[in-house]
Amino acid sequence: MQYTYKEFTIFIEKTWCGLLNIYNPYSDPWDINITKSVPSFDLQAYNRYPEHNYVYDKLWVCKTQGIKGGTLEDLLDNRYKIDKYPIFIKPRWGHKSASSKNCYKIKTYEELKKYKNIPEMMWSEFIDDTEGMTDFMVHNGTIVHQITYKYSETQHGVVADDWKYISPNNQPPEKIINWMNNHMKGFTGICNVQYRGTVIIEVALRCSRGGAYILNTKNKQLIKCINELCDHGTWDYDNTKDFDFEPFYSFKCFTTMPIVYLYPQHILDLTMKLSESLEFYEYYFEPSGKDGMVFLQFLHNDFNTGTKLKSAIEYIFSFTQIIFLMLFFIILICYAFKIKDRFKILLIIMILFSTRFINAIFTNYTLIKTQKLVLVG
Repeated sequence: MQYTYKEFTIFIEKTWCGLLNIYNPYSDPWDINITKSVPSFDLQAYNRYPEHNYVYDKLWVCKTQGIKGGTLEDLLDNRYKIDKYPIFIKPRWGHKSASSKNCYKIKTYEELKKYKNIPEMMWSEFIDDTEGMTDFMVHNGTIVHQITYKYSETQHGVVADDWKYISPNNQPPEKIINWMNNHMKGFTGICNVQYRGTVIIEVALRCSRGGAYILNTKNKQLIKCINELCDHGTWDYDNTKDFDFEPFYSFKCFTTMPIVYLYPQHILDLTMKLSESLEFYEYYFEPSGKDGMVFLQFLHNDFNTGTKLKSAIEYIFSFTQIIFLMLFFIILICYAFKIKDRFKILLIIMILFSTRFINAIFTNYTLIKTQKLVLVG
C-alpha cells in the first residue's frame, strides 16, 4: 500500500501520539464530530466553493462596505494618496495567508516602505474598534443559525483578544447580517465573518478554529443539523428549537519571551483537569508583533477562574523560558572554561530539554514555523 505525503504525515503523527498517549483536542473528547465536508483550512474552502470564493479577496470585502483601501503597490508608487494615518496593511488573499502573518498597523509613509517587497499586500483605513466574530450557518443564501463570539476589549498587537465570550444569546451587528444577506446569495454552508465594530475585515467559508468552539457547545442536535447542511445541502427547519448551550470563555495565553521549551502534553492535561477547564485546549502559536506571541488557548466556564489560570500559566511559562536560556548559557560557560563535569551537565540539561518533544509532532512543527515567520517574515 502506497501513502501520499499527507497520508504518511498523518500516519506518523497518529503513531507518535498513540505511543505517547497524547491527547487530541479536536477528536478525543467528542461523542459527535463535525463532518469532513466542512473545510478545516481556507485553501480547502476556496477550492470547495468556487462560486463564492470571491470572499477571500479582502480588498473586495473592503470595497463592498465603502471602506478606503487599495493595493500596497499602488500606494507605494504614489498612484493613491492617503489623507490620514494610521492605516492597516495585510495580505490581500485570505486563502494564501495564515493567522496574523504580515499584518501591521502603519503610522507613517516612511514606515510603509519597509514592507514594499512583500507581494500581494493591500491597505485599508485603520478601524479602531473592538473585534468580534460570527459563524453563520447559511442555507441557499438564507441565514438559518449563527454563533457569535464576543471579544475582550484588551488586545495584544495584531492579535485581537485576550479572551472570547461564547454564548447562544450573543448576536452579530445588524449591519453584518445585512452584508451577509446581500453578498452570500445562493451559498450553502458555514461562513465565518470577522469584524471590528460593524466593519467586516475578513470572511472565510469554514468554522472558526476548525469547529472546536461549536463542538464545545456539546449540542448534538446543532452539530447534526450542521452536518446535514454541509453533507447534503439541507436544513431541518423543524429541528432548530433547542440549540441552546452553556456559555463559556476562550482564553489566549501570551509571552514576550522567546519560546525555547514546551511543557509535555501530559503536564498540560493535568493542569487543565485540576483547574476544571473544558475539554478543548491546545498549544496555539500566533505572533502578536512587539507584544510577543500567543502560545496556548483553553476554554473555561468561569471567567474569574479562567483569568487567574491564564495569568498563572503566562507567568510560569515565561519564567520557564528564562530558566532554559540560563541553562543553555551555563553549557557555554562549562565548555568555555573546560569545567570537569561539563559533559554530565550537558547531558542532564539536554534530557530536560528533550521533554518538550513529548507533544504532538505538529505542535513543535507549528512553533518552529511561527518562529521562522517572526524572524524572517
